[in-house]
Amino acid sequence: MDAIQCTSSMNVAEPFLWNRSEIASRLITAMAMANEGESQQECADQVGVPRTTLQNWRRNRVRLVQQAQLPDATVQFFRVTPRARGPT
Repeated sequence: MDAIQCTSSMNVAEPFLWNRSEIASRLITAMAMANEGESQQECADQVGVPRTTLQNWRRNRVRLVQQAQLPDATVQFFRVTPRARGPT
């Protein structure tokens, strides 16, 4: 029997994906903290996401605003990236 046949599909972990409203909420909180002078790491720790994930969310949001020339509230509504990944 091959090793592939012995591996149960139940052992394969599903990738964790952030909920859109969760991303928006955490991003708003982190951006407010950053405006008050908190570091990126402090913001990320406070909202419970890796610093690089927070950077990616913010970068995608800024890019969306620049490319689409949408009001910030509209961007907030539609979120940054449909399949932003969470911590691994």
